[in-house]
Amino acid sequence: MSQAIRDVAALLQRETGIVTRDQQLPGLEAALGRIEPGMDAERFLSEVAARGRAPRLLGRLIDEVTIKETYFLRDRRELDAIDWPRLLGGARASGSDVVRIWVAACATGEECYSLALMCSEALGPGKVSVLGTDISAAALRRAEQGRYSERAVRHVDPEGRERHFTRDGRHYVVRERIRGLVRLRRHNLFREAAPPPGEVPFDLITCRNVLIYFDPPAVASIIARLEGALRPSGQLLLGVADRLVDTSDRLGRGARTRRADRRREPRPPRPALRRPLGLPATEAGSGSSASVPARSADRPRRRREDMLEDALQAADAGDIGAAMAKVSEILDRDPLDADAYFVQGLAELAGGDAPAAVMALRRALYVDPTFAIAAFELGRALDSAGDRRGARRAYEQALRMLDPDDDRHRAVLGDVEFGDVAAACRTRLRASAR
Repeated sequence: MSQAIRDVAALLQRETGIVTRDQQLPGLEAALGRIEPGMDAERFLSEVAARGRAPRLLGRLIDEVTIKETYFLRDRRELDAIDWPRLLGGARASGSDVVRIWVAACATGEECYSLALMCSEALGPGKVSVLGTDISAAALRRAEQGRYSERAVRHVDPEGRERHFTRDGRHYVVRERIRGLVRLRRHNLFREAAPPPGEVPFDLITCRNVLIYFDPPAVASIIARLEGALRPSGQLLLGVADRLVDTSDRLGRGARTRRADRRREPRPPRPALRRPLGLPATEAGSGSSASVPARSADRPRRRREDMLEDALQAADAGDIGAAMAKVSEILDRDPLDADAYFVQGLAELAGGDAPAAVMALRRALYVDPTFAIAAFELGRALDSAGDRRGARRAYEQALRMLDPDDDRHRAVLGDVEFGDVAAACRTRLRASAR
């Protein structure tokens, strides 16, 4: 690849936060060619430098490279879990009788209208206001039309289609009473303020399956700004793939309240963590009694599960040193504890040491070759370390090992199910292939 196309990729990242991997550069060149006949990287950079055409050309390139594939009621299980009465109660506590929703990176608008109709059905008419924003002007124009293919509404039941849409040949058009609840505006999630200028805080912000295209510093910055745009009782709903790549909340609850409120909320009880290699638990914690070194009889031994929970909480809080200390204590007792290596890998990755995370996660897989979520996280670590080929192999390995009947990893996954992990793997594989 030429230096010019790499310069275009760097420009795109500065403007949007979107990271273009080496294997994606041919796709970026093709996108330039779709802007205008004969457009290549050298000409693009020259014309952008001239400034007269810079905004239009950059906008056209953004329209070409941003992903606009979405549909109504996407990941319905997550949307069904939204507690609409609680959100309305929070809005009223803030002096409003309307639930304010922001759909960040809304693409062509399907999620905006999905949330508008769901909230209207749950709370009645006039109780919701939805703001949809996106960096792509072309996507917003399509959202404004509110006109969608049958494929886009495939998860809406026939009664819902009849109630909320009108037919226009082979297309479905959102009825005006729902469209009137949605406002659309252009917004650069990476560079601009949150909430967008002129907006007041929101009760619900959704930003689903977008953050996977940013690098870790950008992810942390965006999440912090989105959380800051919430009302005190508001919730941030990330996509499954985004939660699996977000190191700031490793347990990845679907709807995240503002950080200040989360500190006051007790953590829900966590089931016992999975046993590596099917070894029985002992009173001391992990592995067989033969693997446990002798300790002073007057010092009570902490349960392995409690120590792993403490390590996970420390990693969540950003205290990597404390997390690593807990993990080391577990591994002193049992050097074949796959869960401990897994948590060590998460902590190393959260601390920015991708090579160390790779080593720990590979050890987890050595101890337990069926540890699918460890293979997924290994892919993330290899991505961060710049080993794209190795990352692809790890994601492919995770897909091969995922078993919907295997519930050993439920404690690690929390609310995230195996299908979600599979979707995240496929998303990362598609991103690396572009």
